Amino acid sequence: MKKALLILLFVNGLGQAFAQSPVIEGDTMLCPYTNGTAAVTNGTYDTYQWYSKYWFTSDPYQPITGATEASFTYDWYTYDQSLFKVVVTSGTQTFESNSIQIDSYAWSSLIVSTEMNEFVSTNMSNGNFMLCPGGSFNSTLGSPYTANIQWYKDDVAIPGATMPTYSISEPGTYYVEGAPEFCPDSMSQGMPLVVETNADCNLGTNDSALAKSTLIYPNPVANSLHLTLPAGLIISSYSIINSSGQLLQTKKVNFTDGNTIDVSALSGGLYVLQLESNTGVAIQKFSKK
Repeated sequence: MKKALLILLFVNGLGQAFAQSPVIEGDTMLCPYTNGTAAVTNGTYDTYQWYSKYWFTSDPYQPITGATEASFTYDWYTYDQSLFKVVVTSGTQTFESNSIQIDSYAWSSLIVSTEMNEFVSTNMSNGNFMLCPGGSFNSTLGSPYTANIQWYKDDVAIPGATMPTYSISEPGTYYVEGAPEFCPDSMSQGMPLVVETNADCNLGTNDSALAKSTLIYPNPVANSLHLTLPAGLIISSYSIINSSGQLLQTKKVNFTDGNTIDVSALSGGLYVLQLESNTGVAIQKFSKK
């Protein structure tokens, strides 16, 4: 009897001697609306209790209600920026694991930039794009939306239009869907681009000739954009459009040579200046420091 008891005590002591702290691993980067799982990877224990805290606070770890198994499943939103650990028991001993940090992907909203050229202008009354017959312009989906791209026209998927840049050559309502490569199921949709036909434009003559004879400087510009115009040319209005095709500013004027446009309120970036004159429309590009 004493021998059996000694053997039992020896085995129990040997088990405790070989017990060690748990090691946990898990999903540390989560896409929106997904779950991750962390688990003990180096054996089994008698009891488990998972704890969490936000890494950027000095608050102590708090036990997670119901998280008492060898693994724990968590959602992307509740535990974003959390630290996890697990406390276990083996016999009469208690062990604490390493910690892992959970993060969730975040990225900017889907933005589409629109190229402005001599074939396209902006309808001042509604912000729509005005396209000359036979002309075209490019719209480009911004980073990091590089996966599962699909362009649509009038709510119908355009066959083969699955690249970041799409060339628009006819009127309609366009939009694009896409997702980041690292979260390909997190689809987003861009704002619609409404394109109208501009029956009044004269391709390759008025617009391009006027643009070549109109000088804007300095470029890049800090505060004031100066205009040098051909003799007899009168600018009746101007518009400033950003790289996404958004109309930021429009103003009726009576410019002749030597006039300036105040751009000090603009943030740094690329812009399009659209000049309406007594002979046509000139489109110039400039950058703001």
